[in-house]
Amino acid sequence: MRLEAQKWEDRGVYRVSRLHTFDEKTFVQLVEIKGRVGEHYHSIQTEVFVIVEGSGRIGIGDEVFSVRCGDVLLCEPGKVHFAEGEMKVLVFKYNYAENDSHWINLSSPGGE
Repeated sequence: MRLEAQKWEDRGVYRVSRLHTFDEKTFVQLVEIKGRVGEHYHSIQTEVFVIVEGSGRIGIGDEVFSVRCGDVLLCEPGKVHFAEGEMKVLVFKYNYAENDSHWINLSSPGGE
């Protein structure tokens, strides 16, 4: 398996490319962030973030982390999270479900 971005989906200040699908609920995507991805949470899915390029900040729950290439973070279901900066992040999604992104502020970029 080679993780290469093929098709990008633009979502405003960020874009995503699904890299590999293990099954309908488990996949890996590359997220390229240029700005701020607003606060949101997922009711049932878990995400693991691996910073592969650039730097920025990722907030999960009550904590805010300064991140750079090589950092790994876990975001459990129900945890409000955001990201900001200029970075590429591998996102491993587990227990994915359609329409499981709940945006805190309607002006936040969404559509995941």
